[in-house]
Amino acid sequence: MKRVLTALMAVVMVVFFNCAVMAQSSGGAKIAFVDVQKVLNESEPGKKAKASLETFVKSHQGKIDEKEKTVEKLKDELEKKGTALSEDAKKKKQDELQAMMRDLKRMAADAQEDIRKKESEITKDVFKDIRDVISTVGKDEGYSAILDSNVLLYSNEGADVTEKVVKKYNELGKKK
Repeated sequence: MKRVLTALMAVVMVVFFNCAVMAQSSGGAKIAFVDVQKVLNESEPGKKAKASLETFVKSHQGKIDEKEKTVEKLKDELEKKGTALSEDAKKKKQDELQAMMRDLKRMAADAQEDIRKKESEITKDVFKDIRDVISTVGKDEGYSAILDSNVLLYSNEGADVTEKVVKKYNELGKKK
């Protein structure tokens, strides 16, 4: 038992010594983290992308709101004048209302799909630019790795390069 414990201690010491030598020779691993969501929210290009998406959403919402008003108007008309209309005229108005409601649902579904595609397109471009900026900061600052802050359990404050990435991304955005 004593031999096993001694052998185990020797192995641990050798591994510890090798790790210490490697860290000394390579200067240690320099690791940082970045809050990508914060970069997206605080950088000028990120803000522009969000504004562009919001404008796109509002334009679709405006069209849907107009269609909803038209449907409501027809519904109110049918309720108010429904008793005065002949059966054929009433049936015709009900069919027209149902068709308009189907069109409205279809329009809303199409708008959602268009918005999803636009959001995907915008975020793809923005995140590619952010990754490029993070790589540049990593190379310029000599980092071995830069991690997303969402996967960290602990890190000291000095390892956060988010502000550097925001600044560099804003500079890149001004050049475009």
